[in-house]
Amino acid sequence: MTDAGLPAAVLALIGGPVASMAHAEALLLLRRVAPESRTAAAIATEAQLPTPDAARRCLAELTAAALIAGAGDDAYRYAPADDAARQAVDALAEMYQTKPVTLIRAIYSRPATPTRAPSAVQSFADAFRLRREDG
Repeated sequence: MTDAGLPAAVLALIGGPVASMAHAEALLLLRRVAPESRTAAAIATEAQLPTPDAARRCLAELTAAALIAGAGDDAYRYAPADDAARQAVDALAEMYQTKPVTLIRAIYSRPATPTRAPSAVQSFADAFRLRREDG
């Protein structure tokens, strides 16, 4: 266990592909229903994500991290690339059940990554920032 009370493998997931609670919800849903697959629309509904497009963004990142895989026709299935990834997701599921507040705090307090593009909401908000006039 780490200082945050979460295993290092869980912190690695949070610091990487599980960037939000939406990612965690989608991943854990697919783990729960494995070996079945779900469409992005079904995942959005079952995991209570705002839209199928929001689900697809999360699913694309989880697919790139080799935690899930596409199953055709806009469907996805749980498919960790190796045993270490499977164990990390198992640990994430355990923390989700036993220490949900600690997990949520860790996800929301993760440092912003400068390589990520700003969200649409942030871009919209930035459009209204007051700027100092030159001259």
